[in-house]
Amino acid sequence: MYPGDVGTIGGVVSDEHARVLDESDAPIPGLYATGNMAATVMGRTYPGAGASIANTMTFGYVAARNAARE
Repeated sequence: MYPGDVGTIGGVVSDEHARVLDESDAPIPGLYATGNMAATVMGRTYPGAGASIANTMTFGYVAARNAARE
């Protein structure tokens, strides 16, 4: 265990399109993650109030756009 500020400080790894990656860093078709379910783009830090919400909203938008294209 590692101490953290807020959130999971972990989670599944996703790419810049919010697609979840498997063990070989290949996207898993149709599987997206964002927010506290995904590894955060901020690493082991929490810059301040609302940071996890901003991350969730941004990558949620990215995931929705990519899912619509597929």
